[in-house]
Amino acid sequence: MKVSTRFFELLRMIGHFWTDLPLLFRLLKAWKDGSYRGLSARTLASLAAALIYILSPVDLMPDFIPGIGLIDDALVLAFLLHSMAQDLAVFRAWEQSRVKM
Repeated sequence: MKVSTRFFELLRMIGHFWTDLPLLFRLLKAWKDGSYRGLSARTLASLAAALIYILSPVDLMPDFIPGIGLIDDALVLAFLLHSMAQDLAVFRAWEQSRVKM
C-alpha cells in the first residue's frame, strides 16, 4: 500500500470518528442500562484498553504539548472505532429497529 493511500485511509478513519463517537456513547449507555447486550468480551476489553491509554499520563505524545499532544489519543479512538465498525453497525440496526416499534 502506498503512503498516500494510507494517509487518505487515515483521514477517512478520522472523518468517521466524528459520526461514530456519538453512536459509541449511545451503545455504551444502552449496554449499561441493560437494554443492549450485543457486546463481546473482546470489544469490552478493547474499550477498556483505549480508555486506559487515553486517561493515562504516559502517552506516545505527552498531552501537555500544545497542538499535537492529543493527536495520539484521537488516533487511538479512531482506530478503536474502526475496529468496532461491525459492532457499531449491528448496534445502529438494533437502535433503528427499536425506533420503528
